[in-house]
Amino acid sequence: MQKRNNLLFLIVFILSIPCLIAQNTGYMGKRVIVNMGAEFSPAWIRPVSDNLKFQCKWYSFNCILSPSIEVIAHKKGTAGVVYHYLNTRYNTPSEAGFVFGEDVKELKTNGFGIFYKQYIGSERGRAPIGPYLKAQFDGFFFKVPTSHEESIMKSNQLFAMKLEIGNSFLLFNRLCLSTGFSLGVPFGGFKGLGYDNDWGLFGLFDGDDSIEECAKSRIFGAYWIGFTVNIGFLAF
Repeated sequence: MQKRNNLLFLIVFILSIPCLIAQNTGYMGKRVIVNMGAEFSPAWIRPVSDNLKFQCKWYSFNCILSPSIEVIAHKKGTAGVVYHYLNTRYNTPSEAGFVFGEDVKELKTNGFGIFYKQYIGSERGRAPIGPYLKAQFDGFFFKVPTSHEESIMKSNQLFAMKLEIGNSFLLFNRLCLSTGFSLGVPFGGFKGLGYDNDWGLFGLFDGDDSIEECAKSRIFGAYWIGFTVNIGFLAF
């Protein structure tokens, strides 16, 4: 009896698939958008490059590159997956100690995230056109030295989430352009912020853990506020 009920459920589900697809026609029959995005945030007090011309200037900005694939889930919403890449620099207390100097190290970060975007506004607006609210969960993965004396690298991660508000435009029924403003909350990286305020002098850091904490705080600084620009193609 149970097997027959399961078989009946499977048959009903298979027969309902065409109806489910028909209800989500996407936009002009297309549902998948391939995007290339970038998120910019101020880097006025932290290094972004070995070139002194771009360190701590009014025109210094972090840049997180974020290609993504987005699917129109229903008339007012899309969902997708995103990849992140950040190449920047971060300050750490030097081997000589917190008082006598600091090292500037390179930080290469890869990340992945999932997001949902809800389009808002008039009844005529629909995905992927118009103002939107976006919720995103991200994970960033990077490596730092185990100590100042050794070149051995250890893996670390930092998870975060953010909300974004923006507006999206569609040109020639294929080309998607959007801009937005986001606020993010990393789940860590707070301790490393103390070094920039000289809190490290009072024992906030414990030995070589300061390297990891400073790297996390650098991702924190690049993530917590951002101005996004995105160009996409409504593929199929």
